[in-house]
Amino acid sequence: MGFDSLSVVYQHYLTQEPFSQQDENTYLLSAKAGSGNIKRVTTYSGIEIVYSQIKYSEPCSTFFASNIPIIELQFALSGARYVDISGQQYTLPTGQGALIMMRDFEAWFHPPAQENYTSFAIGIPISLFNYAGAQLATSQSIRFQDILGHCVFKPIIFQLDHRIRTMIDSLIGELNNPYRSSLMMEATALEILNRFMIQLFDLTPIPSGFSREDIRKLHTAREIMEACMVEPPSLLALSKQVGLNDFKLKKGFKALFGSTVFEYLRQFRLDNAMKLLRSQENNVTEAAIAVGYSNISAFSQQFYRKFGVKPSEMKKIY
Repeated sequence: MGFDSLSVVYQHYLTQEPFSQQDENTYLLSAKAGSGNIKRVTTYSGIEIVYSQIKYSEPCSTFFASNIPIIELQFALSGARYVDISGQQYTLPTGQGALIMMRDFEAWFHPPAQENYTSFAIGIPISLFNYAGAQLATSQSIRFQDILGHCVFKPIIFQLDHRIRTMIDSLIGELNNPYRSSLMMEATALEILNRFMIQLFDLTPIPSGFSREDIRKLHTAREIMEACMVEPPSLLALSKQVGLNDFKLKKGFKALFGSTVFEYLRQFRLDNAMKLLRSQENNVTEAAIAVGYSNISAFSQQFYRKFGVKPSEMKKIY
């Protein structure tokens, strides 16, 4: 099936009662059912990016069925999702995500009443998922057909980390931006997909001299640096936090992520500063401080070196 089929599924689902289409990218919940809307963008390669903010006034179960295969990364940001998919109960609590696969399914959605439900989803064309699996996997088959097998529905549950939440927030901001770049959105969606395929299917290469547990600790170290980008721990403090000596931390981090710990942090800070400036909600000084820079001149130099544009010129571009 091509990605056009996936677009048809989303369009059909989002225009069923109690929803109606307001414009090219916005779908409204009817006033009788409650309040809220769904924003949706389809990228060049057929990725579906969908953000829902809904509150039902009364219980409102809806039915949807499709014989088109679907892969979706789902993220529950607030409220809970209760679904019956071909007789299988599925719930996604707040703060969790899931990679779901299904085909030839019938689904009953049971949203709670008088509760804000906020979710984010990335729909992935089967051909794109299989291509990514072929590129990433070396000794195992990562294909939709092989993973789903004879099942109708299969969810793989995971916890949201700080980096993924930052990327999701960036995509949500773009969905609400009338001057959005679907190409930039696609790049972020592909980064999220790549990250979760490596994590969920255990595809991280193991550098020589390191164990699988060492790899887990290195991923934890990366998450700590992302979460503490404004006031990051020293290398010694970080190594104690994750339980690796500083030599293994430095060597393993470079082998696994392609840069030193603090070079990775610098790139992460600049990426976040770019997102803040593109949102038009922060000036240069505010963006620099928000990501951990106290020297604005050094921030501007590093920003220009990475992106080829001065941070002060971002408002002119966007």
